[in-house]
Amino acid sequence: MSLRSSVFSALALSLALAGCSGSRPMTPQTGGIMLDTPQSVSPALIHAAPMAKTAILPASVMNVRPQGAIQGAAYTQIPGAASFAAAAPDGSLWVLSNAPAGNDKYIWHYVSGSWTNISGLASQLAVAPNGTLYAINSGGGTYSYSGGTWTGLGGGASAVTTAADGSFYVLSNGNTVGNDQAIWHNVGGTWSQVPGSGVSIAGSFDTGSYTLPNGTVSPGGLYIVNSVGSIYYENTGGTFVQLPANASMLAPTTVGGVFALGYPANANGNSIYYYNLSTPGWSAQSGAGVSISSNAGKLYVIGASGGIYSSPVTNTSGTITEYTIPTVGSLPSAIATGPDGALWFTEAIGTKIGRVTTSGAFTEYTMSTANSNPIDITTGSDGALWFTEQGGNKIGRVTASGVFTEYTIPTANSNPHGITTGPDGALWFTESNTNKIGRVTTSGAFTEYTISTANSIPYGITTGPEGALWFTEYNGNKIGRVTTSGTFTEYPLPTANGGSDRITTGPDGALWFTEYAGNKIGRVTTSGAFTEYPVPTASSSPTGITTGPDGALWFTENNAGEIGRVTTSGAFTEYTIPTAGSGPEGITTGPDGALWFAEGSGNKIGRISP
Repeated sequence: MSLRSSVFSALALSLALAGCSGSRPMTPQTGGIMLDTPQSVSPALIHAAPMAKTAILPASVMNVRPQGAIQGAAYTQIPGAASFAAAAPDGSLWVLSNAPAGNDKYIWHYVSGSWTNISGLASQLAVAPNGTLYAINSGGGTYSYSGGTWTGLGGGASAVTTAADGSFYVLSNGNTVGNDQAIWHNVGGTWSQVPGSGVSIAGSFDTGSYTLPNGTVSPGGLYIVNSVGSIYYENTGGTFVQLPANASMLAPTTVGGVFALGYPANANGNSIYYYNLSTPGWSAQSGAGVSISSNAGKLYVIGASGGIYSSPVTNTSGTITEYTIPTVGSLPSAIATGPDGALWFTEAIGTKIGRVTTSGAFTEYTMSTANSNPIDITTGSDGALWFTEQGGNKIGRVTASGVFTEYTIPTANSNPHGITTGPDGALWFTESNTNKIGRVTTSGAFTEYTISTANSIPYGITTGPEGALWFTEYNGNKIGRVTTSGTFTEYPLPTANGGSDRITTGPDGALWFTEYAGNKIGRVTTSGAFTEYPVPTASSSPTGITTGPDGALWFTENNAGEIGRVTTSGAFTEYTIPTAGSGPEGITTGPDGALWFAEGSGNKIGRISP
């Protein structure tokens, strides 16, 4: 099954929510591209209506299960009653309850089976990738909530949604209710009006690009529903693509499609539909709702009676495809996305650098240095692929056409391991034998810095969010940090003999790493505060790690032969690789939005859909 060809086509939502939907079937409708852009006043110039200060309600308030719904096998009813759902990228759920009377409702957060109420009342919610909550109240005030504090961001708004880059959009309330409203975009505190208008908006977190009959849907854009139910996608450049049919509310997924509630809106619930962007077309889903929202893992539906339901988004998520490398026993170790849109990987025993397209076509380039044992690989600032040669004691470079250059590391027998492109455009690498962090410019000039802890055995390395280099110390049991000028800081792991291996910058601005010996996924902030999450499978030997397109961390389980996924809140999912004893090592996000990994023992390159 391909990644997006049949997503949700059989969601098994045998969920007959209370009340029949009055929505029309999702048949193609005609309509011109939306060009109307109403004149509007910046929200920054309008005083935000005050956010209500309400007493914190006990969790017992949400210990109800409104009836009137028949649950299907794939659906779970969540305790509580709500009128609006906002799924968060970290897997949690924010809702507006159905109390008190009026347009503004209590705000609740559902995490790991527990509800928490926060002070305030709102009429709409949205959640950013970093967990910041945005709210609109019926007076038109736009607010953000973080760390227990509400911050007013402007007034005159009627709807809000967040974008994958952390920015957010609002609809104004300058026109009469029910008419199309102007769209405003807030980036880093600066407001700007964007083309178009509508009555409902939903930001896209999908990293894929899709060609529809009348245009291309590119990453980072905005879905818009206008006052007659027409559906548009606005790309970041201001171009529009119209989707066929009509809707009253949208819930975009991260895997090539969007859920919709039928049109016109019906207080008794609207039918649910799914539009597949890869193979354009609508499919009806059983069930009905008054509000829908989705994240990478779940679809949430609020029924007409206030019941809250979730269904896993799993029809293609976790599907693994494997491609056998032409050279037998090549021992693929690391993998990276190249500038040419292919995946590039190291063959430690084959003494080659491999390349595989997203359709599985291989090319292999043999290195001139015998027994060089290439280990790690990354794309350099010059557009070439750079890699470490463990046996050759060199840093190698190969162009997209297969032309090699090699640079000998000044310190003999350094055993270079991890490599990454630094914030200064140079390549930074670890020397596991000689206890150093090395730097080489794209012209081959070296600098080496000695780590304070003796015999620390540095392995993985990555560029941190604050512009320093972060690395693992397998034997030193620490996470190290070095500035581009060579100043070191080291942070001891909480777990003794954790064996930190690979490291990456997470979507939350922290550093995430694997503990090979400790069987944990670790997280450390840039100030050195640790959190550790035990991997569910015992003795799994987590190795490679990367940030996925769904805002979670994906990692390889070398000993267990599994691919793991963990949210930033610590919720795990594991997927078994079909090839027994595959020994997965490196992993990266591919240009197609899937996760690609190297099977060291299986001699294959694997692909898993997020």
